[in-house]
Amino acid sequence: MDLGLTGKRALVIGASQGIGAAAARALAAEGARLAVASRSPEALEAIALEIRNTGGEAAVIAGDLTKPGDAARIVAETVARLGGLDVLVVSAGAAQGGSFLELDDQVWADAFDLKFMGMVRMLRAAVPAMREGGGGRVVVVVGNNGRQPAAAMLPGSAANAACLAVIKGLADAVAVDGITINALNPGPTRTGRWARLIQNLSRQANRPAEEVEAEQLARMPMGRIGEPDTMGRLVAILASDLADMVTGTSLTADGGATKSLA
Repeated sequence: MDLGLTGKRALVIGASQGIGAAAARALAAEGARLAVASRSPEALEAIALEIRNTGGEAAVIAGDLTKPGDAARIVAETVARLGGLDVLVVSAGAAQGGSFLELDDQVWADAFDLKFMGMVRMLRAAVPAMREGGGGRVVVVVGNNGRQPAAAMLPGSAANAACLAVIKGLADAVAVDGITINALNPGPTRTGRWARLIQNLSRQANRPAEEVEAEQLARMPMGRIGEPDTMGRLVAILASDLADMVTGTSLTADGGATKSLA
């Protein structure tokens, strides 16, 4: 099935690892022309080289969304190098977890500065470029704990919920411009973040990591967690012509872990 992404000019934020890297690969495989951005230029170069070696196009743009001017610069460089902007994927930000009473103000500020304000800055920069080009697709990788808060991850849950609110509100405002904005809400996914979580739990419990992971997986309805490539393909679908009537909503991909009505 043709997703209609051939030749589309796509910017992927947070493309140096995890779901962002997987999304970049998926979009490139569908024929999109890419700009990849993150705070890690060396890792970006590796992803870009991988895409180029398979016949794709990938421009590398280093930037930090916690710096107010960087989002606008990243979009401007993307437009200059690709000739416009049709697709924006934002996959950046993670928050420290812990006991609510023990988390200080800086933890909360950090959670919102990258995940929430980073998204806001990117949307503020990208929407005018998409309007000028006659429309576009935005996909923000948010997270299922924005819809189902976890007591030990409240800074991240709050930032994610705020992201979902802005996505819905802004999607209504820009629909007339041919711009769609949607969220992908992954559950636990086998990225470096998952590996670090298991190692931390293993140390805290003084138990083997394999045993801790098996216990975590047993709690999942499917008995397994997501893979980055699976999430990357879902990003590509939300960014494609197949989803041209989908906007202001979120797709939860957590194997049934979120307990709510569909």
